Amino acid sequence: MTAVRRGVYFLANDGVLEQALAFLNSFRTYHPWTPLCLVPFAGDIDALRALRHQYEFEIFDDHAVLDRCDEIGYAFHGATSGQYRKLAIWHGPYDEFVYIDCDTVVLHNVHFVYRYLDDYSFVTSHSHQPEIRRWVWRDSIHDVGVLTDEQIAFAANTGFVASRRGNLSLAHAAARLPEALALAAHMELTCAEQPFLNYLIVTSGTPYTSLYTIAATTGAWDLPAERWAGDPSFVVHNGRIVEPAAPTLMLHWAGEWARARRENTTIPYHDLWSYYRHQ
Repeated sequence: MTAVRRGVYFLANDGVLEQALAFLNSFRTYHPWTPLCLVPFAGDIDALRALRHQYEFEIFDDHAVLDRCDEIGYAFHGATSGQYRKLAIWHGPYDEFVYIDCDTVVLHNVHFVYRYLDDYSFVTSHSHQPEIRRWVWRDSIHDVGVLTDEQIAFAANTGFVASRRGNLSLAHAAARLPEALALAAHMELTCAEQPFLNYLIVTSGTPYTSLYTIAATTGAWDLPAERWAGDPSFVVHNGRIVEPAAPTLMLHWAGEWARARRENTTIPYHDLWSYYRHQ
């Protein structure tokens, strides 16, 4: 019997090298031997490529797949949008995998997630939270009648996705593209691939869930959870979030780097980020 190969993907280029270094240091803190693969956000990865032996990661280099991802992004935005290269992870080397956005620091081992792939084709970090839905669907999506209320409510953060190779293919994504483009006016496309990936997940005809939903339905609130750096309520000490006491899977600066640049301020929890950036 062939062993299942498991690994983790991240998406980056040299333009986010600082964020990628913090991610890599934190990831290797909790996963010293876990296979890791960089999906190039764009072609400028020379600095990252020079780090591949230090951090023991491979590089996804199927340019035909990456080009097809770019074409799908172009259909939505009229320009290349590297976030759509996230779709390449279903064509990568791992049988079962986790994808993590690189504007995070990882604070817990992710291997516990794989057990949920026995029952679900897709596992995200958060879903079914009204404050997230607006970053996927505009209110007008309810008036179209294409998706059910449950499909709309799922509205997952796609900065963390666990799945299996082949559960979603580029051929399937391309086949669903025309009907998805018909909904583009109802998608929050400032979040790039997130609405389209949500659409593909909820129309897949296969089971999907999130760690948040699992915790909420089972009462397992000790399940390691992704936390958003825009929440000011956390207490940090020695590279850890110590309050709340429930385990933190990772801290995600979704939107916070852009806001800090726009407002010329420091990102929240800069000390925690710096702890891992400068290891």
